Amino acid sequence: MSARATVVFLAVIFVLWITLPRLRPATDEVVAVRDAEARLSRASALGDTQALSQIVAKDFFAVDASGKPETRQTLLNLYRTSPWKVVSFRQESVQVHLYGETAVVTGVDRVQTRDRAGHERFDNYRFLHVFQKSHGRWQLISGQLAPLAAP
Repeated sequence: MSARATVVFLAVIFVLWITLPRLRPATDEVVAVRDAEARLSRASALGDTQALSQIVAKDFFAVDASGKPETRQTLLNLYRTSPWKVVSFRQESVQVHLYGETAVVTGVDRVQTRDRAGHERFDNYRFLHVFQKSHGRWQLISGQLAPLAAP
């Protein structure tokens, strides 16, 4: 290949690299979404409704593990009134898929909870969370939980 052809080839590659952002790795955004998921998980485990209200979008809509619809308000009320408190919480197999300003996060939650009487539960869920970047930060806009059998 001649020097001129090499320069033209490299120029075309450079133009494609600049004009097609989806071809570039979105490492910074993946890290930001993972951070948002981690903050969501931490707030959920602690029952921190103030932190949850910052992470969960006002128009949030989800389907809980029993198949019931859930809004931002019903989610926050659940954390305020539930007799179950998280004893341990672990996420596994977390994957982030970016689609521009939207991200889909999937994984498995392993949760141990205890009620006021001391009864314990061990639950495992496959989760799907949808985040959207709004005003420079990632917010949870939708999600779904599906119960899994114990490992």
